[in-house]
Amino acid sequence: MPDDETRGLEILARADASPANHRPRDGCRAWIELTGFQRDCLEALARRERDGRPCYPSGIAWTLVRRYPRVSRARLEPALRALCRRGLVAAGEESPEYDGPDRPATAYRLTGAGNALLIQRAERLAALCELRGVVVGGGAKPTDCGDAGGEPAARGADDRTD
Repeated sequence: MPDDETRGLEILARADASPANHRPRDGCRAWIELTGFQRDCLEALARRERDGRPCYPSGIAWTLVRRYPRVSRARLEPALRALCRRGLVAAGEESPEYDGPDRPATAYRLTGAGNALLIQRAERLAALCELRGVVVGGGAKPTDCGDAGGEPAARGADDRTD
C-alpha cells in the first residue's frame, strides 16, 4: 500500500476534535468536546453570575475582552447556542433595554450541569497543581482524568482561535 493512501483514515471536522473511537472516561467528555472559546464563554458566564451582573451577550462579550481583543456577536451567539444545546447554559428572558429595541437580548444562565463541569475542571486543576487545602464546590474529591482521557493534552495556539 502506498504511503499516500488515505482510504480508511478518519478526517476530523475540527483540528482539535477527537476521533470517534476516542472514548474518555465519563466526566471528562463534556470539557474536551468544547472549543476553547466555548470554555471561556462558560467561565465568563459563571464569573458574571458570581458577581451579580446581568448575563446578556453584550456583558459576556465585555467580560471576554480581557482574553480576546474583539468578540463579535457573530462569534459569541453560536458559542452560546452550542452551550445551550449541550445543556450547560440555559437561555432565559429577552430584554430590549440591553441591545436596543430592534434586537432584544437574551439572558443566559449556567445550568447545574454547567456549574458542575466548571467545578470538576477546577478540582482537576487543583489536583494537578498539588494544591492542598483548597475546597472547590463543597469539597468533592477531585477526579483524576486529563484533557485527553488520561494522556497529556497537546495544546497550541489554535486553542485561542476557536
